[in-house]
Amino acid sequence: MGEVRCFKKGEGKWEYWKGVEGTRIARLIGSHLSSTMGAGILEIEKTKIPSTIDYDEIVVILSGQFRSQSGEKTFECGPGDVLWIPANTTFTLETDSKATIFYARVPMDKTQPGMA
Repeated sequence: MGEVRCFKKGEGKWEYWKGVEGTRIARLIGSHLSSTMGAGILEIEKTKIPSTIDYDEIVVILSGQFRSQSGEKTFECGPGDVLWIPANTTFTLETDSKATIFYARVPMDKTQPGMA
């Protein structure tokens, strides 16, 4: 059994998300801590990122504003909003300014850097 861990603001190894400039991600929870889930912090700034995921994901907006579009629906998200993205969904994340989000995903993607 694991132990409780507190991640302090700014902690973690930051890198571009999907190699996209205007983003940075800190993958905090991965296979080094959990056998079932991944989680971290993502910052996006003045960019639009298309994505398709094969896992369930919860996104909590910590600061800023962004849009997510999936199919014909557009979601305007701000601080305190929670976005549920089910597995096998195609969507975009887009911001005209800067947004910081927390994400949690099940199952984790062991192929991502920092997840092994």
